[in-house]
Amino acid sequence: MVFNETTTPFSGVIQNIERETKLGLGVISDNASPDYYLAYFLGKVNEWLHIVTHWIHEINDEWGYDDSNNTGTIPEEYSFTDNLQTYTLDTDITKIRLIEARDAVTEEYYDLDYYYEKDRIEDLYNQDSGKPTKYFIQGRSLITDIPVDTAKVDKYRITYDRHAHEFAIDDTTAVPGFDKQFHWLLVYGPTMDWTSNKDKDLYNKCYLKIFGKGEGDPNALKTMLQDHYFKQNENMIYKIGREKINYS
Repeated sequence: MVFNETTTPFSGVIQNIERETKLGLGVISDNASPDYYLAYFLGKVNEWLHIVTHWIHEINDEWGYDDSNNTGTIPEEYSFTDNLQTYTLDTDITKIRLIEARDAVTEEYYDLDYYYEKDRIEDLYNQDSGKPTKYFIQGRSLITDIPVDTAKVDKYRITYDRHAHEFAIDDTTAVPGFDKQFHWLLVYGPTMDWTSNKDKDLYNKCYLKIFGKGEGDPNALKTMLQDHYFKQNENMIYKIGREKINYS
């Protein structure tokens, strides 16, 4: 389900919210004053996008996103800068799983170990450049144990978790980053929030769609979502077993 499909068949997230709320097709997507509904529902859709991805990660911590909106691929590759020791991390990174460096001669990647504070030398920032073997994180910076000599090591790549890719107000074809059979969560959730003090029957309808009659209701979208991703988790081969650094 795309975010905002303003042409036939009008089946985007926004158009289905227009139907469920009974506001009518075009009322939200027009974003007309004084209500500016599109701006309001954009915030609500993004709020529920993060709720849904949190529910998935509760039972499948290895899950990656399915969206084509995010321009980067994971692991993401970057170039080292000669004689530099500190590198800025992207703001969307929430958890680092693995950092690797590429040998400039063999062009093969090797793992960098985490450099714990208790093991760091006092004269950390006055070392000769060379081939790093360790890294640590400080704020939003990746710091190697020594400055990098790009004649020896030319690239690094990061395997990480990131925030869900939020929708922008001018998005049309962007899609949620989870299985399409559960995209209706981004319709019922915002509709439920909007109607909480307006229409009790509609609120209850949306609540039942999402949560069912109680925790674990097999007919609830939340339960079906988590069951779906739990089964993915059961069949997954874990290839990364190092400590994870969490920014969330």
